[in-house]
Amino acid sequence: MKKTLLLILLLMGMTLVPSLEAQQIKVISLNIHSNSTPEKDGNNAWSLRKKAVIKMIESESPDIIGVQEALLDQLVDIDRTFRNKYRRIGVSRDNGITRGEHAAIFYDKTKLELASSGKTRWLSPWPQRVSKGWDAKGPRIVTIAHFRVKETGREFYYFNTHLEKQGTVAHRESIKTIAKLIKEIVPSNMPVIIGGDMNSPINIDEFLPLYDMNFESARDIAPRTDYRNTYNAFGDETGAMNDHFLVKNLYVLRFRTLIKKFGVPYISDHYPIMIMLDL
Repeated sequence: MKKTLLLILLLMGMTLVPSLEAQQIKVISLNIHSNSTPEKDGNNAWSLRKKAVIKMIESESPDIIGVQEALLDQLVDIDRTFRNKYRRIGVSRDNGITRGEHAAIFYDKTKLELASSGKTRWLSPWPQRVSKGWDAKGPRIVTIAHFRVKETGREFYYFNTHLEKQGTVAHRESIKTIAKLIKEIVPSNMPVIIGGDMNSPINIDEFLPLYDMNFESARDIAPRTDYRNTYNAFGDETGAMNDHFLVKNLYVLRFRTLIKKFGVPYISDHYPIMIMLDL
């Protein structure tokens, strides 16, 4: 009887093991370059780049895509192509609905689900409403998603943002605002990813509020990584390393800058960046 009971318990344990194993999650961040000036963009207009962006998504098949600068028509192009795979969350920074740029998040609905409703917060002293903060040229936002992996039940947060470029005070205070939001929203032991166009290097004092919370640069801690410039300006400048992932309570397997052309010289004025995580 004891042997039979032991065998049953062992078999039950074997059936439980797969649900407890870590899942690999692939995340891509891309400043997609706004479609607000197609005539000025010329050969780099969205109408000529969108097939390449779609090819990139098809080729990489990420579980999450955080985009910055996207206008509604660009988001709809991705929605229509991947309606059976991805869902989208996030509102515009300009009116909190659809007008203007979005820091939207697409997620693979077959693998992930929202554990709580997505949020958009403004990087200003008034995060709950449409607002412009400090010396920023325009409104800046962070889109927040609380995900659950369907197969394992593990949960994590993803913060997708595009920090201010011109206003130095706004850049610094926006990082503080993101740190404050994380303290308010996220349980202390929960895995967190922050991704996006930071419009600066990541090893500067402005990021100390996040490093003090035990965030780490995914680029620095990944065993397989690169240190390529991510801003390419469609080839007009030497570039800069402006796009980053910061992670907390996560193991990063790989960081990669996606420099493949996908049929055009540049799919955006930024290269996409990718991380593979064990979650």
